[in-house]
Amino acid sequence: MWIVKLGGSLAGQAHLRPWLDQLARRAARPCLIVPGGGPFADAVRAAELIIGYDTLAAHRMAILAMQQMAMAFLSLQPALAALETMAEIQALAGSGVWLPWNLAGRDPSIRPSWDVTSDSLALWLAHRLGAPNLVLVKSAALPEGQADVGSLIDAGILDTAFAGLAATYQGHIDLLHADWRGSLVEPLPSACRVRA
Repeated sequence: MWIVKLGGSLAGQAHLRPWLDQLARRAARPCLIVPGGGPFADAVRAAELIIGYDTLAAHRMAILAMQQMAMAFLSLQPALAALETMAEIQALAGSGVWLPWNLAGRDPSIRPSWDVTSDSLALWLAHRLGAPNLVLVKSAALPEGQADVGSLIDAGILDTAFAGLAATYQGHIDLLHADWRGSLVEPLPSACRVRA
């Protein structure tokens, strides 16, 4: 199974629909899309300053922001399946979108912090599934070839919680720019491979 995280920064960009369409057509190998929080997560951050709720509430609301983005993805590309449970994900034969609340919303193993973004949650899910490939699609400029996780965190491309999860992940982690077009094959051409 490929786990493909579509960053929230793609919301409102011309790149989003082509990605969803491409992933919906991919049937040779199951493909699970992890949504970023995008403008919904931005709203949680802004409201945190106004309302003053605690970190745990903010963390859970940010996961619900991902859930909202998942619903938007499903509206934009109805051929994608909506997946909430491990059983649904493990039975996936084509392509689908992860609705994260059921599995991640109240999981005590996930640290409630803004340091844990949808990137780390995608890696957390890849761990749980034993998925051999995780792809993070980004709007930011990416280095070519390979890059160590520390430098990617320092550059603000990955969140700070990512390093701890990456250290024990047995699969491949690749970064692709949002304008990338191609087929998901291993190894991915033009990808930045993350070194733990």
